[in-house]
Amino acid sequence: MNPRKTTLGILRHFDEKPGALEPIIHNDASFKLLDYRDRRFVYEMVFGIMRRKKTLDYIIKHFLADSKEPDPELLRILRLGAYQIIYMDKIPAHAAVNESVKSAKSTPSVRHASGVVNAVLRRVISSKRNLPVPGSSQLGEKLSIQYSHPAWMVERWLARYGLGKTKKLLEFNNQRPQTYLRRNLRGLSKQQFEMDSTPICGSSTGFNNLYYPLKKHIMPERIALLREGWCTIQAPSSGWVVAMMSPEPGQSVYDMCAAPGGKTSLMAEMVGATGAVCASDSNFARLGTLVENLERLKIRNTYVFAADGRRPCVSGQFDSVLIDAPCTATGVFHRHPEARWLRRKSDIEQMSLLQGELLNSAAELVVPGGTLTYATCSLEPEENDEAIARFLALHPEFSRLDPPRTIPARYLDLSGYLRILPHEHDIDGMFAARLSKKRK
Repeated sequence: MNPRKTTLGILRHFDEKPGALEPIIHNDASFKLLDYRDRRFVYEMVFGIMRRKKTLDYIIKHFLADSKEPDPELLRILRLGAYQIIYMDKIPAHAAVNESVKSAKSTPSVRHASGVVNAVLRRVISSKRNLPVPGSSQLGEKLSIQYSHPAWMVERWLARYGLGKTKKLLEFNNQRPQTYLRRNLRGLSKQQFEMDSTPICGSSTGFNNLYYPLKKHIMPERIALLREGWCTIQAPSSGWVVAMMSPEPGQSVYDMCAAPGGKTSLMAEMVGATGAVCASDSNFARLGTLVENLERLKIRNTYVFAADGRRPCVSGQFDSVLIDAPCTATGVFHRHPEARWLRRKSDIEQMSLLQGELLNSAAELVVPGGTLTYATCSLEPEENDEAIARFLALHPEFSRLDPPRTIPARYLDLSGYLRILPHEHDIDGMFAARLSKKRK
């Protein structure tokens, strides 16, 4: 199988039916037939092109002689070649050109344009040290092209963070994300886990020092510790949300938007055999991943069911409820670069309405004296502080609760909210608020 052909097929799928990249990649029939090395190449190409798409398009259109909008298939082939030339030093430029020309010749709809592919990519090579830069007088649009983000998003961040911090955020979003293994609380001892993981992982970090950065990109199926259920893949920011929630042994916990289950499994370990976690989600495919993860980790005290959080099919009340709410995910664009192109400005308001409904529903499920923790991986105030303010105005029985002492002060704001900012903390963006329900 040809990994470049697979890459083009995945990019075509995304353009025709936009959605999350991971499922598109893993459901692609040709991807499944590739060997380990070629799979890594496809991942690098697909995610890299998605991060740099607007920048690549600006450069490509600068070198195209035709002023008309290029054919979508031609544009994908040119993105593929230009990305290799500009951002992948290990691939010889001439090889990137030759393979791209071959791709054009083997694609009936653009076979006639193979010469165009050759000419444009050779211009990119000759201008690599002095590539065209946007000359727009509008700062937001200029940064949008330079850092490959929607202009409306850049302008929002400029208004909130200023130029320096916005540029740092945009730069962070275009980095390859660090992958972490989260060690189980039970099972292998910390000493044994670190002995086994030293060849592939760096030093521990994060909540309870449970998180180990992978030293290089390794496909999950090649990590024995992961296959055998001694750890799971999770970013440290997610661990700080669970730390904020602070589940205790013996508690009953409800994880309202649980899939794919990283936080669920950590909570289940923390409440122990005498506690229990109910985990629900409205996405059946993601619920399947959650169940698979719990089985692999040998988690036995968790009960999984499909439900819309706005109308949960559970009765009774819980000591602790977590809403890891659906959001615009603007804090994790480096992990999900496609999200920046899927989001619209109106999504922020739509998400905030959904989040309000989830909060109102969850309020009924918290036992008096219990806690409600609300979290998002968004940076937008409408989905974070303002969502909590609206909720507290409607629910006087709830009040803000001081964060646990396990949370480092650098991750907390003056309101006691967890607020992790990528451009300040160099990890995934995350917000969380912990609320207490009054006793009767």
